Amino acid sequence: MSYRIKRVAHLTGINAATLRAWERRYNLISPGRTGSGYRLYSDEDVAMLTRIKQLTDEGLTIGEAIARVRRGCAPLPADAQAPAIMEVRDSLRDALLRFDRMEALQAYERVAHLPPERRSEEVLLPIMRELGELWERENCTVAQEHFASAFAREKLVQMMAELDTGAASGPEAVVAGAPDEQHELGLMASAVRLAGAGWRVVYLGADLPLEDIRRVVRARKPAMLCISVVRRQSADTFLELATELRAIAPRETAVVIGGAGIPPLNGSTPQGVRIIGSIAEIFTAN
Repeated sequence: MSYRIKRVAHLTGINAATLRAWERRYNLISPGRTGSGYRLYSDEDVAMLTRIKQLTDEGLTIGEAIARVRRGCAPLPADAQAPAIMEVRDSLRDALLRFDRMEALQAYERVAHLPPERRSEEVLLPIMRELGELWERENCTVAQEHFASAFAREKLVQMMAELDTGAASGPEAVVAGAPDEQHELGLMASAVRLAGAGWRVVYLGADLPLEDIRRVVRARKPAMLCISVVRRQSADTFLELATELRAIAPRETAVVIGGAGIPPLNGSTPQGVRIIGSIAEIFTAN
């Protein structure tokens, strides 16, 4: 969605004059413009500004807050950190396959300094994808996959608790799994990404009936409804789900759907629904 500066000031608690000053002084964001020249801010802009406001309220200078947010949102650099991350993933994966919790915890501790979204998206989720591929090739047992999933879920729950300070004042996102969806790790990682960017997250978990989702979003009118689809579906089944989600969500709510179960759509996405290929795209409009 797009917001004018008055609405952004209301959502973030930062007055319009300060927003303009930060834009000039720190090159923080580059809002779009309407045909009349009015600034237009994206969901990602609002989330970033909200997080910066939260950090300055906690005592950081504006420069320190901006630096921290930029570090947290930065992608994994192609430098010496990349091999270290890969080594940790290999060590953690092998420990989980051996049911060695102590060694798994020691490996995970090596990336404890990273922001939560990087721990989830660059460490835990890639391991779980790899184990899923091993299971499909019958090189990994159900017990091994379940043990690893339990470990990853534990860490994601901790991240969500770490980020849920109760102080977030940014846009609200309702995060839920589609009906009959039992997989939850990608959904939790999405919640971590949103919370880390300053969003207020209402996390509903996996396998939500559409009627329950409808009740929540109609009552709360969030800025975003984020849905995960992991179980493989036909294009017709998925398009029916996407259409129903758009119909039950308020007009002002962006409907975002991601997950490995989304089939090829050949450009037939329902109007008003965003399809994302990765969690990193959660703020990017189609």
